[in-house]
Amino acid sequence: MQVFVCEPCGKSFEAEELPRRGAVCFGCHVKTIRLGFTYGQEDFHGPTIRERQAKTVADAKVNGYNAEPVGSRWV
Repeated sequence: MQVFVCEPCGKSFEAEELPRRGAVCFGCHVKTIRLGFTYGQEDFHGPTIRERQAKTVADAKVNGYNAEPVGSRWV
């Protein structure tokens, strides 16, 4: 085991070899990780897929179209 000194905070930590992230302790490394929203926050907190599908079918029916969700035609 080797002892490394974390560059951002100055604490020492042990590792078998220098991590891929460099001389950065795990605590400082975790602070830099951002778990973002892949399709945007409004898509995550907005209506569900089923609610959007029902709205699309209802809007199509109002406009005179017979919209069917994929896969429901053969059931």
